[in-house]
Amino acid sequence: MKHRTWLAALSLISAMAAFAQEPGLVVIDLRPKEEKDGFGLAALTGKCNDDVFRIADVASDPLKLDALKEDLSRIDGMAGTLTVLNWSIYYNKQVQQSGTRLDSVGIQGYSIPGKKKERRPGSKCSRKESAGGWYEGGELTSMYFPLVSEFEGTFGGKPVSLRVVYSPQQKLPGKFEGEALDKEALLEAVHQTSAAVASAVLQ
Repeated sequence: MKHRTWLAALSLISAMAAFAQEPGLVVIDLRPKEEKDGFGLAALTGKCNDDVFRIADVASDPLKLDALKEDLSRIDGMAGTLTVLNWSIYYNKQVQQSGTRLDSVGIQGYSIPGKKKERRPGSKCSRKESAGGWYEGGELTSMYFPLVSEFEGTFGGKPVSLRVVYSPQQKLPGKFEGEALDKEALLEAVHQTSAAVASAVLQ
């Protein structure tokens, strides 16, 4: 009886060891606290960051890190340790403006058409001057404000740094407090980030 018990225990230990050695994906979250906390949108500060907002983790269901891990776990060959150092998704409502606000100017009693103020998509400052969520108009694929995902981490000790600009295909409520369209857009930005991470580490 003792011999059988010992064999059963040995078999269990062997099975556990084999399971532990199976390749898989481990995701470690080392993001700073401010990237995890909050609800809805958090406005960025500074003159170059008006109308740019960090979207809280709780705005998506599942949470974006869980969705990322699920996406990557389904990809063949995706085995190792992914450490997430920084990852924020921004909602950028900035547009570039040029011209004047005058529709016309008067010179010696005559009305001369003035240059109207034009609105063009794109961040108003350079990427270096922006705190996050920077984008160029040419990166958009629709007429709606983009979600910009900025990811930094390591995979197997090697750095991973990438950025994804997602253009919603319809106008969003834009509050990110549980509205269905907001959640769908946010998850699509996460899925595109997952694809970009996989492409970066498997190339």
